[in-house]
Amino acid sequence: MQNNGNDFLDELQHVLASDDMIKGRLLADCFAALDGKSQNMALTELSRSDTDTAVSLLACLACGKKYAVPSLVIRSLLLKSSLDKPAHLLHLLKDGGDSSKWILAEIAGEMELKKAVPSLLKILDKSKNLELLRAALTALGAIGSPESISTISEYLYSGNRELVVGAIQALSNIDRPESVQCLTERMGTDSDLDLLILDGFAEHKDQLALDALSDSLRSPYAHIRNHARSRLTLIGAKTIPTLTANLDDPDPDFQVLTLNTLGFIGDDSAVHAIRNLLHDEPENANVRFAAYEALGMMPLEKGAYVLANGLTDIEDHVRIATARAIERNCTDILVAGIRNMIQAGGSEAERVVSAFLNVEAYKIVLLVADLAEFQKLAVDFLTTRAHPDLRNQFKKLFRKRGYTELADRLIQGETTDETKQLVYAVDDSRMILSIYKNVLFEIGAEPQLFEFPASAIEQVKKQKPDLIFTDLNMPEISGVELTRNIRALYSKEDLPIIMVTTQSENPDFDEAYEVGVNHILTKPFSPDDLRGVIDELI
Repeated sequence: MQNNGNDFLDELQHVLASDDMIKGRLLADCFAALDGKSQNMALTELSRSDTDTAVSLLACLACGKKYAVPSLVIRSLLLKSSLDKPAHLLHLLKDGGDSSKWILAEIAGEMELKKAVPSLLKILDKSKNLELLRAALTALGAIGSPESISTISEYLYSGNRELVVGAIQALSNIDRPESVQCLTERMGTDSDLDLLILDGFAEHKDQLALDALSDSLRSPYAHIRNHARSRLTLIGAKTIPTLTANLDDPDPDFQVLTLNTLGFIGDDSAVHAIRNLLHDEPENANVRFAAYEALGMMPLEKGAYVLANGLTDIEDHVRIATARAIERNCTDILVAGIRNMIQAGGSEAERVVSAFLNVEAYKIVLLVADLAEFQKLAVDFLTTRAHPDLRNQFKKLFRKRGYTELADRLIQGETTDETKQLVYAVDDSRMILSIYKNVLFEIGAEPQLFEFPASAIEQVKKQKPDLIFTDLNMPEISGVELTRNIRALYSKEDLPIIMVTTQSENPDFDEAYEVGVNHILTKPFSPDDLRGVIDELI
């Protein structure tokens, strides 16, 4: 019979007529020996039959060995038969054997067959077959029945990683508050699984998922915060209403990360909410810094006047963020106000000028360069406090634009090189890096800046610095991960690492110390802060 297609077909017709599933499965073992034509004829017989045995045999063949007929064709016939007569599939899911039941579970999921839910839940309760359990989880997720949430969620804590992943994917597909809550509670113990959960939220983009992603910005774990921020940024303007609501939250860390995300999105529909936040004069300098930094990444049009107050802030960081935002959103009214502030002289004018020079605000600088008070303050800052690179850039700019005398006055600041402590600064904010560059130079160190942590790790391998400052919250590689990588090369004694962050005390601090951070410094930092910690550790 194995070599005779006619005999096989005769026997198959007899098995189907009697609906004899046991003989049918024995017959399936002979299918591979048939030639392609006979296999096609046998499949035609199976697709015409309205019996449990026909569906069972198609399932058995669909998950069996390679045949002359592609497995995709067999699977398609199984799906069609199940769609035409779902009762057969339901019966086999409930009472059939486990050997090919996994493919029936997959088909039930593809059909989104709600009547299959009880059988699929029973599989999760009773079966020990990994492949079948995985298929049942996938099917329940595709069907999306709320009654399955409780049973699926038990697999979030399974000892088998494949089943945990299957449960995460299943719950991510069920658009219910309970499923979102289960996934949220699962986060915090495994970085890869946490990111998978956040990706599930981002994929659906409905309000429940957006709320969960947004709330993840307050997570005590840096990898969760960073990934949530990146996913919200990718989703874009749709997240703005959810994110701007966060600004009413009293937690400054949550506000800062929300403002960072709004800045990365760069949609001007967030401007009104940020302006209201600044109107309330937040006490936390990091919140004010993040607000002005975010505004600098958005088109402000007529609302640019809101930036003026930031120039008088008591914190250097905030004034610098404001200066960058004004450079990108310059208006005649703002320029007139800035000129008046500089002409008034005094400490406030000094701080305003240094802020615009620090961020290389060439447009604004050229609009005030004719003022005698500006020239006096600019020479003082660039020759005594600024990094030589910054001084040289402005010297070239002034000479190019006809301010030759002003450019010549900057020559007096040039000094011969001397041995300095080499300090690496790692931060994903280019504005913070520019602050590091001038502050570290001002206190007598030689700064080397890194926007990408991976580049810093590679450079450490080539040249060991005397000390490293690193941000905590950075995409792809956090400050904790950066430290872990560097500690594989140098001990705490050989290379001190200082974590600098806007965050208040949280579990990341414990982990940072565990992986080898020497000290944690909170933003905003001053020259004295950096000098003090360098003197202490070197």
